[in-house]
Amino acid sequence: MNGKNHKSPTTARVLKALSVFGGVQIISILCSVAKNKLAALWIGPVGIGLLAIYNSLTDMMMQLSLLNVPQSGVRDLAADIHDRGRTAVNVHVIRRLMLMLGIAGMVLMALLSPAFSEWAFGDTDHTVMFAALSVVILLQALLNRETTVMRGLDRLRPLAKCSVFGSVGLLAASVPLLYFLRTDGIVPMIISCYLVAALLAYIYRVRDIPAVRLTLKEVWRTGRPMLTLGMYLTASTFITMLASNIFIIFLRRHYGDAEVGFYQAGYTLINTYVGMIFTSISMEYYPRLASTIQHRFRTEVIVSHEIKIAMWVLMPVAVTFVCCSGLIIKILYTSAFEAALPFIIIGATGVFFRAVSWCMAFAIIARGDGKIYMLTETMSAVVYLALYMPLFNHFGFIGLGVGYVVWYFMYLLVVYAVYRFRYGMTLRRGIISLVAAGMAVAILAVIGYYTAGPWISLLLILPPAAWSAWRKLLK
Repeated sequence: MNGKNHKSPTTARVLKALSVFGGVQIISILCSVAKNKLAALWIGPVGIGLLAIYNSLTDMMMQLSLLNVPQSGVRDLAADIHDRGRTAVNVHVIRRLMLMLGIAGMVLMALLSPAFSEWAFGDTDHTVMFAALSVVILLQALLNRETTVMRGLDRLRPLAKCSVFGSVGLLAASVPLLYFLRTDGIVPMIISCYLVAALLAYIYRVRDIPAVRLTLKEVWRTGRPMLTLGMYLTASTFITMLASNIFIIFLRRHYGDAEVGFYQAGYTLINTYVGMIFTSISMEYYPRLASTIQHRFRTEVIVSHEIKIAMWVLMPVAVTFVCCSGLIIKILYTSAFEAALPFIIIGATGVFFRAVSWCMAFAIIARGDGKIYMLTETMSAVVYLALYMPLFNHFGFIGLGVGYVVWYFMYLLVVYAVYRFRYGMTLRRGIISLVAAGMAVAILAVIGYYTAGPWISLLLILPPAAWSAWRKLLK
């Protein structure tokens, strides 16, 4: 032995995916920083709130229309990755299904646009805007039909290129529209961003899969298991997004568009920018888990290993996020959005509960257990609304921060109950103490933020947290 630490092959693989897609996420964040900063300056909190409403309802329709075929498709591709003939059939089926679902979803959203306008704004003045946004459903389908194949076949390099150039293209498309049209440019901006992403996905699509010819009946027969699981996943996502939309509309009607903008800014920071860790890891984790899900022992090892990596990575990230939250708000938005700071600072401590539940929830999806996954997500949505509405009414954004932590703790208990009692699997030794350590570090950062100040807290807590994480990840 030479006394040096050596990463296990699995850890090395995960960290490689994390570094590649972490870099992609950083570029995406930098582009998003520029876009959000300019948007905050040019359209203000009211415009950000309007953008949130358009995006949330469009995303809800997108999830409903595309039936989560990308998620179930990745599962099937990963499971059959060593069977070239089966892979060719799966690729063809995914591409055909996504195209048909995209067209159907576009038509459905156009027909429902008056109802969306009435529901979100209390009138039909925004009908044309929602009808125009219906094309986003088709563009997302064209994007997903290619990125699903890339991810399921472990083609991470072209997927990363597609994401990087997509982020740059998104910024390039957004700036002139927001500058010249202000709030009138919001809908054209959304459409142009999806158009750029769809074109890039087509450019970097997987081309070396043998062509197959299947009738519509054969596509249906082969794709029915994907659609079945996808429908359960869609129902789960739809319920979650419906709950989110209910809360956003509750905020708008009782507190105004500015409060929606503040909430959306805080939620985006916690779920998108901290969540980039989850996104980066999942690119490699989910396909690998799907390919071994029939082996209980191997699944336990993979899930527990992923949780440990997520915990160590999140410790320094959470400390930095808590202590620098004020600066992040000013960079990404404007000082007007500091109203959301308590939500961000307190809520950041809940990312550890979210990481553990996230790793276990992927095991439910990888097993194809759609009904149970839908049940867990429904319970999560109910808890979300039951916590967020009264907590915001009584405590404002502080209440939302506390609610975020409690929400994911309760969701963790639900998912673990399924993981333990339905599948007979357990978490490996040391997971609970590691989660407790992560929470303790994050809570210490929050206390330091409000007592000693953010920068002193950062200097005292970040170095030991980062050093410990670095040493553990090298083992």
